[in-house]
Formats: sequence, structure tokens, C-alpha cells
Amino acid sequence: MFDINFWLTMSFLASATLLVPGTLLLSSYCFYAKKKKEAILVLVGFYGGVALSYSLKRIFQIARPEDHLVPIDGYSFPSGHAMSAVIFYSLLAFIIGKEIKNKSDRLIFIIANIVIILLVGLSRVMLKVHYLTDVIGGYLIGLLWLFVIYKILGELNEK
Repeated sequence: MFDINFWLTMSFLASATLLVPGTLLLSSYCFYAKKKKEAILVLVGFYGGVALSYSLKRIFQIARPEDHLVPIDGYSFPSGHAMSAVIFYSLLAFIIGKEIKNKSDRLIFIIANIVIILLVGLSRVMLKVHYLTDVIGGYLIGLLWLFVIYKILGELNEK
């Protein structure tokens, strides 16, 4: 059975309304915990990813599905929600997951973040605002972006 409210809720988990304050809270926690590299990774990773998503949408200019179930503007590829979800929830699992000492609890936390990432992407397809290729592209570009930023920050710390 299709429940639009469930899919809207899943989509909300990668909305700017939730992730902008979430990113600021996570980076603030990192600064407070004297984890400067992680704080910079969160800020550059998330906000740089948003800029990258916007830029790629302007470059590719792929139209969204015409039969979308919610009002939406802009281009389709890559899915900004998928990119934001993979960036934010991967960073959350990476940073906070290290703080969870109990291995079972840490595993549950990491799996929960992976499930959120997958459900956000699926919600964009279920709401018919993206094609599956947009979501997969968002995931892959988001992961690649995180890898690049992580490597750059690692190299800067070595100098």
C-alpha cells in the first residue's frame, strides 16, 4: 500500500529544513570535542555537496518526471536529496559512530543511517520527483565528493 505521508517523511529526512541545522549541530559538536578536521569535513562536505549538486543540475538540465506527486521545481539530475542524505548520514555514522563504545549499538546506529539514506532515495522515486538514475547518481556523486574532501583534508593535515 502506498502511503504518501510515509514517503514525504522519508524525503524530509534529507530536506534543508532538517539538514542545515543538523549540519551546524554536528560541526559544532566536532569543534567542541576538539575534532577540527571532522568539523571542517562536515561543513565543506555538506555545503560543498549542495553547491556541487546545484552546479551539476545546471550543467545537465535533465527534466523531472512529469507526473510528480508533490509540487517541485528545478532539474532532476542528480538528486540533491540523495546526495545530501549520503553526505550527511555517512558523516553522522562516521563521526558519532566512533563515539559509541558498544559494538552492537554502534552497528545498529550505522545500519540505521544506511537505511535512512536508502529510504530517502526511494522516497524521491516513490514521489515521482526523480528517476532512479537521478538517485543512484546522487548517491555515487555524494560518496565520491566525501572521498575527495576527506583525502584533501588528510593531505592538508600532513603538511
